[in-house]
Amino acid sequence: MAGILGGSVYSYSSARVKAMESNLIGAQAMQSIIDASSIDAALSILFQQPAYKDNITKYGGTTMKKELIDFALSSNLAQSVNKLVVIAPTAQRKVMRALVGKWDIHNIRLAVEAKDRGLGFEQIAANIIDTSVDSTIIKEAMRESTVEALLARLAINSPYSEILKGASAAYSKSRNITDALSALDVGYYASLSGVLYEISSAHYQSALIIKMEIDSKNILTLIRGKRIDMKFQQLDSYLISNGTIQKKELEHMFESAHSVEDLVQHITRFDLKESLEVYKKTGQLVSFEIGMNNYILNKGLSVLKPTILSFGTMLAYIYLKELEVRTLRIAINSKIYGLAPEDVSRLIAWRK
Repeated sequence: MAGILGGSVYSYSSARVKAMESNLIGAQAMQSIIDASSIDAALSILFQQPAYKDNITKYGGTTMKKELIDFALSSNLAQSVNKLVVIAPTAQRKVMRALVGKWDIHNIRLAVEAKDRGLGFEQIAANIIDTSVDSTIIKEAMRESTVEALLARLAINSPYSEILKGASAAYSKSRNITDALSALDVGYYASLSGVLYEISSAHYQSALIIKMEIDSKNILTLIRGKRIDMKFQQLDSYLISNGTIQKKELEHMFESAHSVEDLVQHITRFDLKESLEVYKKTGQLVSFEIGMNNYILNKGLSVLKPTILSFGTMLAYIYLKELEVRTLRIAINSKIYGLAPEDVSRLIAWRK
């Protein structure tokens, strides 16, 4: 086991990752994008970044239509995470594919939710990350007329077939899209159990960051439940195992709170002070999701970046790249919605 996360086997991979990391956007350039007076000005700055030039050119250059911006960002993220699978040591490619699989589930979630809402492929295409379950596969599946048929189509010859069948069964039982989406998340993270054990046995900090992702999803479930006055027992099937916060602690946290604001103040795993302030102003739960994601990504960097010649080096890059693209989405799209730079700064946490 000790070989999985250390040793000279990672010399080539670590060197490649460090080269990729050098192309990430610097803090000063990112701040300039946040402070830019318009979308065109922000794109001009982004165009000067070597890692994004080709993606922006592909979708129309610095004068591209605003609806194509997310296509360019999604394309860039997909290129980066797919490259990690290729450069990982052969023995660890299965582990890396499993971790990159969260974007497969992301794509499936987009498709399922769109089908339930009566939307077409075009409405979600910009946010699809082309990993193994790519745009072509999603587009074909969305030709099906129902959520169940879409999931059945995606399950054919898929490594996620059991997860997809579970999501379909959950949806068929309740006709509630939330149940289907929850089943996808629960199934995916359950499938990571073996990977988590393998990583944890050799490098606990790497597994801890992944477990914190599970914590964030469970906390979001509690927050949503508290907002609509659900009982904890009603949330049980939506909770994911293998996080760092045990179910008993989640229950105590939930039952002790009288409101969303009260619940958030009981949460010690994440720093959600800024997110709570944004929520009070906007009423949008997405502020908590962004806050926890940023916390996880920055926590991941602090414990993983010091590692060298290890799997942790690649995992750290995943979090860096995801944070970079997430920050760009918020910064650029905020100009469409007229958010002030100071409000944007509350929702992002970028440091390279």
